[in-house]
Formats: sequence, structure tokens, C-alpha cells
Amino acid sequence: MKNLREITKEELEAIRVVTFDIDGVIIPTGTELRENADGTELYMKSKQLSRRFIENLKELKTHLKLNFSSGRNILYLKSLVNEIFDEDIFLQAENGNISWFGGDIVHPDYSADYFKKLKLIRECIKGMMAQGDMRIRGFEPKMFILTPHSDQIEEIPDIVQEADPEGELYCLWTNEGYDIGSKIMNKGKGIERLAEYLGISPKEILTTGNNYNDREMLRVGKGVTVDPERAEAEYFIEHKQNELGGELLAEFLLERYKKNF
Repeated sequence: MKNLREITKEELEAIRVVTFDIDGVIIPTGTELRENADGTELYMKSKQLSRRFIENLKELKTHLKLNFSSGRNILYLKSLVNEIFDEDIFLQAENGNISWFGGDIVHPDYSADYFKKLKLIRECIKGMMAQGDMRIRGFEPKMFILTPHSDQIEEIPDIVQEADPEGELYCLWTNEGYDIGSKIMNKGKGIERLAEYLGISPKEILTTGNNYNDREMLRVGKGVTVDPERAEAEYFIEHKQNELGGELLAEFLLERYKKNF
């Protein structure tokens, strides 16, 4: 991997879109989520974009289209970028399963059996909650994937494996819980879909990430990782513990545009 400072003028001139992952990249990690056992009450609190980053995004939009890709749900992504949202902003939620392109929402078709598996997994985890298992805090509202917030525990991957003997599902640790969904869809597939929509190459899309669910996206696009130990890419961003790599990427790009690369 190379330091982002080594990226060439030619590479930057070819970039048409920059894709930002969310948690740990442009907002600090740490979502508070609590759901009662019967699902009738849900409390959820997450972080917001910094004022400085929003202003940098406004300027960056004059040079590039912006895409935001996350395991989060589409309503959260929309609220996160509402201040800058327009036709040049793209959203990809639930690890590439839901894409917002120019006012249209695109998603894959799944069989009834797929949703039956997710329902069975959810019921098993809810059963653990009903028995008083405090390691599980609840479920993040989503349509096409399942995200229980919990400690990192063996029981949840075991439940997924038992419900899915065919091996059609992934179960990824997110630092706050698990993302569970179909292996046919990931953030990388979402980037390919965006490239097709725009009529460009995926390598003309700069992608950022820091976690296991970002690996495909970093390989498909022109990848920049903010956590090289967890997610490899062509380039990495150096940053201190209290800095957000996505914010530094925006500053780096604006600096290069002002200098004409």
C-alpha cells in the first residue's frame, strides 16, 4: 500500500466521484441503541457530520460528485447529508443493497426464502434477549440486511450458520454488532452499479473505508483505507487517533484542486 500523498496527478484527474464510508471515516464510531425484548420500544442515537466537514463537502462538490456508502439505512444516510443533498449526491445503504441515484431507489430482488432465513435468525436472537441476555442491545431498522447490536459473541455467527447451511449469508462484525446479509450483494457491487449508472469506470470512483464490509468497495474503486490493518487498499491515509480519515481525505483533495493537482 502507498501513502495517499503518493497519488499522481493523472490518477486524481481521472477521478469523477468520491465515495465516503460513514462510521469511523467521516463520523466517530459509537451508536447508542436499546430495544426492549418485544420490539415495541427502540432508542437510537448516533453522531453527525462536523461543521467543518460539511463546508468542505460543499466546496468539494464543485469538483466531484459525492457518494456515501454505509451499512446504515437509507433514511439515516439522507438525514446525515441533508444540508448538501441534491442530484449530484448519491446514497448507498445497507452494504450496497439500496442505492439512491437521481431520485430513483434501486435494490436487488431476493427470494422469499432469503427473508425467511433473516426472520429465523432474528427470532433466535430475540429469544436470547427475551431470556435476559444483556449482551444484545437490539436491532437497527433495515430492509434487506439484519443488524443486531451486541457484544462480539460466538452465538450470533453460530445462529447464522445453523439457519443458513447453504452458506448464502455473510455475518460480519462491525465493532457495534453484526451485519447479516446475502453474499451476492456488497459495497463493491454497489460501486459497480453506480459506475454503470454514470457511464464511467469503477476506477474513476475514489472509495474510502475502514472495516470488513468495505473490502470489496476498496478493491473495485480507487481504494483509500483509513485502517490498513483491517481493510487493505491501493492507498492509505495517515491519521492520528482523534482524527477522521474521511475528513482528511476531503482536505487533501481540496488542497490538490487548489494547486491544480
